[in-house]
Amino acid sequence: MKLSQANLSQIYSEHLWLELSDSDLELARPNPKNYSNDTGRNYAFFNRLCLNAFLHWCQENLELAPSVFPNEEVLPMLWEFFTGCGINLYGKRLVLIPTDAIDMADFAVPQEWVDIPNLAADYYLPVRIDIENRSLHFWGFVSRRTLKAKADFDSIYRLYYVEGDWVIPNLEMLEGASNLRDEKGQVAPLVTLSNVEDLIAQLSEPSPYSPRLKAKFEKWGALLNESRWLQQLYEGRTGCPSHKKDLAVVFNLSMWLDGIVEAGWQTFDEWFNTNKMPAFRAKQVRGIELETPEKVKRAVRQLRNSQSDVDFPTDIEDREALVHLLQHTHDETVRWKAVEYLWTIDPNYPNPALRRVMDLGVQLMGHPIALMIAVLRKLDGRIAVLLRAYPMGGQTKLPPDLQLIALDENGDPIPRLEAVSRSQPLDDYIALYFTADVGDRFSVCLTLEDTSITEQFVV
Repeated sequence: MKLSQANLSQIYSEHLWLELSDSDLELARPNPKNYSNDTGRNYAFFNRLCLNAFLHWCQENLELAPSVFPNEEVLPMLWEFFTGCGINLYGKRLVLIPTDAIDMADFAVPQEWVDIPNLAADYYLPVRIDIENRSLHFWGFVSRRTLKAKADFDSIYRLYYVEGDWVIPNLEMLEGASNLRDEKGQVAPLVTLSNVEDLIAQLSEPSPYSPRLKAKFEKWGALLNESRWLQQLYEGRTGCPSHKKDLAVVFNLSMWLDGIVEAGWQTFDEWFNTNKMPAFRAKQVRGIELETPEKVKRAVRQLRNSQSDVDFPTDIEDREALVHLLQHTHDETVRWKAVEYLWTIDPNYPNPALRRVMDLGVQLMGHPIALMIAVLRKLDGRIAVLLRAYPMGGQTKLPPDLQLIALDENGDPIPRLEAVSRSQPLDDYIALYFTADVGDRFSVCLTLEDTSITEQFVV
């Protein structure tokens, strides 16, 4: 006997059920020209239905405004190749997996959402679509860590099959689960591609289905991990421009904390050894000397005493006290001062803040500049970010009036996030720091007189 939707919603009352209107269906229908075959068009239709409905539900019921991941430009291109739509919520990445299958014994997650570093999520949400009854049935969530441990992997079709028993049925528990330190697990890095243009040409050949199985996953995953290559492949298959022309390289800071860093970035030690910058090895931070154990102990004690609202364990060692402080303080200035103390006292100490430096490869009015980014995952899941500009080319001081500016996703300056180098005295570096949610996008602009350079990031 086939159960009605009313019967099902009573049986699975802890699940989320959303109604669809005729206008919802019309808004979700893709332009047929944007996809090369009916499979891609169906993926786009189902995923847009789920995405629109879930975002609206979050706004109406949770008073939250989740963002799309990877972003609104890249996500529709992915539907040419496989199903699933990404959302940033509670500081975590969620992927909705829509299907019109009636069976709830299990659900299938494409390998791309699990094993490609820039696409891997923290949680996966199966969604059953019933067009006839105009409804969406969200029947829970499962973490990536559980998926990797418990799912059956189909290596032929590259799908992870998750049994329904592993799905947590109540979405209200998602907020609490998101506070866990790590339900994502490690994502293995992919190979470095060669002959990219040949691979794109091969996969761009017309076909009535996705080319995702035509290349080994190592190559396929590495191709889709770079938005500019994804754009070329999408345009090659559909014959139409992507949703955003000339996608710029966007550096993913969350991936840095997972041990995956894009090409072009060096560790601070690598950069220091290459450029021989003795000024940045001085045993002091913002005028506080740290040359001896006594001076270190005094500096750490003063920093601890400045934070009366932070409770410290008894008999805690100086380095551990700094780690405790940077995780528990609400003062961003103190947080990064504690990080700088650790960098200075013990550059190899395994503290949670990771820093990378890039030679920007250009000179601003004849001055070579390096950009340093440091990221730190806080206990609440948000990401603390530090930006710095350093001189290069044998120089130890920045030129006067160099501007370091943080821009929002629309390219507008973020209020109070601008630093300008001084003329008296000259600066060793200039810096900005802020806290962001996973999925937030921003740009960093360095400007000197009428020259500038901008780099884009996603948290």
